Amino acid sequence: MNILSVDSSTGRLSVAVNQNEKLLSETADNNSMKHMVNIMGLLGQALSRAKLTIKDIDVFGVNVGPGDFTGTRIGVSVVKILSWLEGKPAFGINSLDIFALGISYRNSNFIVRSLKKNIPVLVMPCLDVRKSEVYFAFYNVTSEVNDGDKYLVRIGTGGRHYFISKAGENFLVRNYDLKDLLNGLTENGVLKIPDCGSGYRNPEILIGGNCCINYGKMLSNIARQNKIFNLDKKTTYPRARHLNICAYFNAVRKVKAKNLVPVYVREFVPFGG
Repeated sequence: MNILSVDSSTGRLSVAVNQNEKLLSETADNNSMKHMVNIMGLLGQALSRAKLTIKDIDVFGVNVGPGDFTGTRIGVSVVKILSWLEGKPAFGINSLDIFALGISYRNSNFIVRSLKKNIPVLVMPCLDVRKSEVYFAFYNVTSEVNDGDKYLVRIGTGGRHYFISKAGENFLVRNYDLKDLLNGLTENGVLKIPDCGSGYRNPEILIGGNCCINYGKMLSNIARQNKIFNLDKKTTYPRARHLNICAYFNAVRKVKAKNLVPVYVREFVPFGG
């Protein structure tokens, strides 16, 4: 299965081509913010480096946000058109899902060591959505799943497979309330996510995402004072290569490709507005 994905949700525009879970090529423009001008050129480069044409693509993917209002809409519009012209399915993937996978890959050795010690591992992608607010969710990383369990993606590392699944709903909170909220959720060393059962005792929680750019000091203080939190300051942009894997597993699990609609954290108020 050949997958092509576009991530234009931030100042870093990226396009990647995968064959199943294997990356074939990835191109990026890190600084210009001229997404409308550059996106078709990057698409051509990514396909050329993968030695494929647009006719060879079986599945498309796009980051639907939350993200930059204009940039996200450009990516969604281009993928909609390509999907329609080629008659191939397209999956819109949430930024939090993409970050969750990126954080997991970057910290795979840490995750493997923790799980081997039977320590629960969760990933907490955290987005700066402006207006002094942060948007985040928890994702559980496990080495096994039961038949029928829903999981977002599977990653391979150290000769084993690990499964990433969403745990609970998304949170939107004022940045100055984040510390108190997390302390309340992790009282006595037990992470209790609303509507997620009895909780996770003494877990390791990996925080990453673009919150680290503007709120790195605040997050560092949280991690220093509450030892179950670990900060990944380098996973600050979503990447199309991870978007491809999310789209691939959507296709494998036969998730219905729905209308591609940008995701905003506030009704009628786009991120960046």
